Amino acid sequence: MINLSEDVLNRISKEAYYTKERFVEDAKCYLKAVKSGRILYTVTSVSRSGMSRNILIKSFEGTMRKGSYRTYYNFLKILGFTFVNNSDSIRVSGCGMNMLFATNYNIIHKLHKLGFIGKHQCEILAQNVN
Repeated sequence: MINLSEDVLNRISKEAYYTKERFVEDAKCYLKAVKSGRILYTVTSVSRSGMSRNILIKSFEGTMRKGSYRTYYNFLKILGFTFVNNSDSIRVSGCGMNMLFATNYNIIHKLHKLGFIGKHQCEILAQNVN
């Protein structure tokens, strides 16, 4: 059962053209992309100190012959991620581990807490990084 937290609802209410329904649709699309291996995490930049990275998250939608990439700007913004100015990349702090894995892990666990997936599925998808 999907149960959006107060934080999520407050962030959605601050967006002019983004709704709860759209957030739910984006979350389901993100999960479907992770399950099918269509999600792509790309490090676009690393800070000089090595303590943060800019990561672009997108998924391929369509067929082998015709398709496009989907970014998750509003979805990730509502989940609380910070975006790099004039970019679709999020800024993630930390070092000493695989930050792509950590980012996926955090997103999947947030979706589990919001009720989009169960505990077993959360454990599986949190390990699923391409």
